[in-house]
Amino acid sequence: MSQSPGYFKNAAGKVGNFLDRISNIFDSEDPIIILPYRGYANETRIYVKGRVLENEDIFIGQTENKIQNLINTVKRFETDEMAFANVRISIHNQVFDVETDTEGYFILDSEWNAPPKEKENDWLTAQVELIGLTNEDQATITATAEIYLPSKNADYGVISDIDDTVLQSHTTSRFKLKMLYATFLQDASKRLPMEGVVELFQAFVKGGDGKRTNPIFYVSHSPWNIYDLLEQFMEMQKLPKGPLLLRDFGITPSGEYSNHKITTIKHILAMYPNIPFVLLGDASQKDADFYLELAKSFPDRIKAIYIRKNKDNKNARRSAELIEANSNINAILVNSSAEMIAHGKQHGLL
Repeated sequence: MSQSPGYFKNAAGKVGNFLDRISNIFDSEDPIIILPYRGYANETRIYVKGRVLENEDIFIGQTENKIQNLINTVKRFETDEMAFANVRISIHNQVFDVETDTEGYFILDSEWNAPPKEKENDWLTAQVELIGLTNEDQATITATAEIYLPSKNADYGVISDIDDTVLQSHTTSRFKLKMLYATFLQDASKRLPMEGVVELFQAFVKGGDGKRTNPIFYVSHSPWNIYDLLEQFMEMQKLPKGPLLLRDFGITPSGEYSNHKITTIKHILAMYPNIPFVLLGDASQKDADFYLELAKSFPDRIKAIYIRKNKDNKNARRSAELIEANSNINAILVNSSAEMIAHGKQHGLL
């Protein structure tokens, strides 16, 4: 069936508008902003990470427009960062000065004096400011960072992977088509949690007697570029609030190590030496390898390891063999959140 000239004109117009919008993403000179990520602290040490870059004006909220979602994705990864910028972090009458690296990231990992705890769990706020600006007409650039100071009544902490452990990411889909569709064309409101994970995590936070306020940390190989999407997703799903610790997507990892997940979890374990942890991951990659290695390196610090099997593939079978070969470690391969709940109750975690 032939199409009318008007049809092709309309289609061409839509394509042209789309290309114009994409072009504007790369050509615009946007204002500078500070993006602080959720940090964490204990009584004597504080850790905060963030980034200084141009504001790409990413659309926040729900939309059925897949082109808008694609544009948002492009904006998240096409960043114009500010290297070697001076950043000042002020919290509880203490001031810390740090500098961004070549990709615009800054890290504060320093001794400090924590304020007296007024609640069982505290989310403290820090003022983050860009200093040393030479343009007299430049307005002050500030942001607010959230710092997590966990409760002293915690029985244990939780450290969880995100992709296919909390968020349905479809990393094992055929040719990864479902994963690409979700990543590029769906906003936070369309992304779905793994089965039963919200109820499971809420139970973990309350602990064995239901009266605890156990801390939770989300550690993932996902890039910092999608931090805002993950933060929106977790708020919409009412998942327990905790620091999101992702990785640099750049060619030369900045402030990161060759094994992001192990290094990050070791940092958390060192920050809270008196808190044991439960580790959650999935069998699509190497979570079982990482977690079993950590359990061997930190005996008596890992109370349980849960590896979710989303597909019976080669890597899932390899994970099962690893767990069986390390039967002295409290690790299990599960198919559902119900299995984790049952195991948690059996071992006094829930």
